[in-house]
Amino acid sequence: MSQRLGDLLVKEKVITSEQLDKAIKMQKENGFRLGSALVKLGFLSDEDVTNFLSRQYGVPAINLSYFEIDGSVVKLVPYETAKRYQILPLSRVGASLTIAMVDPTNVFAMDDIKFMTGFNIEPVVASEAAIMDGIEKAYSVSREEDLEKVMASVNEMDTDVELAADEQDLGLDQLEKQAEEAPIVKLVNIILSDAVKRGASDIHIEPYEKEYRVPFRIDGMLQPIMNPPLRMKDAITSRIKIMAKLDISEKRLPQDGRIMLKMNIGGKKKQLDYLVSTLCVSI
Repeated sequence: MSQRLGDLLVKEKVITSEQLDKAIKMQKENGFRLGSALVKLGFLSDEDVTNFLSRQYGVPAINLSYFEIDGSVVKLVPYETAKRYQILPLSRVGASLTIAMVDPTNVFAMDDIKFMTGFNIEPVVASEAAIMDGIEKAYSVSREEDLEKVMASVNEMDTDVELAADEQDLGLDQLEKQAEEAPIVKLVNIILSDAVKRGASDIHIEPYEKEYRVPFRIDGMLQPIMNPPLRMKDAITSRIKIMAKLDISEKRLPQDGRIMLKMNIGGKKKQLDYLVSTLCVSI
């Protein structure tokens, strides 16, 4: 679309040929889209680009800052897919899914999302900056809502078992029971999948005397992610040990194992190999 967009902008006398050449050079050097390069060079505004695309291709333009995104609709498209195609799911009416797009001519993206969701796709145009910012905000809220639901379920787990965990070491049968509780399974799955989405190289599971921390190593730096209830440390550790085929009864000696998982990333199923140590969990 980039070259075509540039030619159209020059033809319509929105920009000059010299401005187009400068934008194309910046685009090649920095990997920007042509529209973003024009905006960064000050030749056009985000609104100019989106309005031009809207008129040219007969696709409505939208200002995402005034639009309330449906959280349930966001979950229809994986985060990686939204980021790769630079699209943002907005709303669903019947069998139609409305998505904001940077490139309304990207038929491949629309076909892929239609196949993935089963809905007919209705595109609207928004600026690249607005869509990328909207993706980060919408999917961050979606992950937080999922985590809140899981944490609420964790807090509602069997009170007697939790008290026993505070008073004495749980037996193997109790550890296995807690580790297979649905909230614990979901919580560990969220930890693993969220690490992949954030591009983390390591997951640290850190139980302390009065708190429980789960930081991720991202770009070489440990970043705090969540603080599960301290009483869940044995259940979470046991769940990870079970997934890695380690001995859940062994608490004194370090153990090493691996977890093989299949996850849907960017609309494609991929197999992930997690290296596991009883001192930390690394991807």
